Amino acid sequence: MNLRLKLILLSLTALIFFSACSRIGSDTQTVNKSIVKINGNIYTTADLWDFSNIVLWEMEPKDLDNTKLRDKLLNDFIEHKLLFQEAEYRKINADSDMLNRFLAQLRSTNGSKELKALTGHYYINSQKVAKISEERMVVDKMLRQLADSSSYVLEGELRQYYDAKKKPTPSVEKEAHILHIFVKDNVSAHLAAKELAGGILFTEVARKYSEGPEKNNGGDLGFVKESSYPEFFSEAFRLKEGDVSEIITSEYGFHIFKMLEYAHDDRYSYDSIKTKILAELYTQKKQEIITEYVNVLYSNADIQYLNNFTLYELFPAEERRRDN
Repeated sequence: MNLRLKLILLSLTALIFFSACSRIGSDTQTVNKSIVKINGNIYTTADLWDFSNIVLWEMEPKDLDNTKLRDKLLNDFIEHKLLFQEAEYRKINADSDMLNRFLAQLRSTNGSKELKALTGHYYINSQKVAKISEERMVVDKMLRQLADSSSYVLEGELRQYYDAKKKPTPSVEKEAHILHIFVKDNVSAHLAAKELAGGILFTEVARKYSEGPEKNNGGDLGFVKESSYPEFFSEAFRLKEGDVSEIITSEYGFHIFKMLEYAHDDRYSYDSIKTKILAELYTQKKQEIITEYVNVLYSNADIQYLNNFTLYELFPAEERRRDN
């Protein structure tokens, strides 16, 4: 299946209407009750069922008496209808090619199998699928246009967002790239120190004199943490980058260190994640614009709640009788 169509299919599954089994006759349909009037348009329990039946099928029987869940589903439905009404007013249409490809795929053998796997054994009412799919595409198109035309991020906002949420906390423990010469006698230590003072490369002196396991690597320990080594290694971590230590005596023998560099974690530096936080902040701004827009639609809308209802009443009559 085309990836784009598959994503649309998955996003719309929660809104698709499924009729009860094909043997259900007209005498078994749910009693249609008017529940809300939005800007002059009356919507019924059947409309809410079409919008949210997949969620309802997944509910436990005990949840069907939950008034908070009922109100949440109704509010989601109202928001969708407010947005769709606005899109119609703006004369926004769904991409006909995309819609037709989606419906063709939906009616294909593979599409039917995928829907069956996703939603169970209920038969698909293709007219309802087409209607709700088109509404969703129209709303999504309007919101994309609205957000894209109003969203922009300034450099100062990026920096402020980084400092507030992304800037890493400096690590208390030091980590550094260190070279090390270890010898067991004082004479060898002084000979090594003399050659270093004469300008001989630290790596060459280490290969010549060092008795540590890192000898063949020119005394290179790689990046090490201060806490991973004996206490006398703290002398190495007092050096500046490029500096060589004096001879340091320990219970093991004699040591000379060279500090190559301290670890600088650039993985979360501003420049390295600037593109990522730009995408995050841009997405956040778009969501804020959409939320504000929906709030304005609500404040200007004429919404009248009509008859009370329970979630149980939304189910087809045949399904209700099966539970009894």
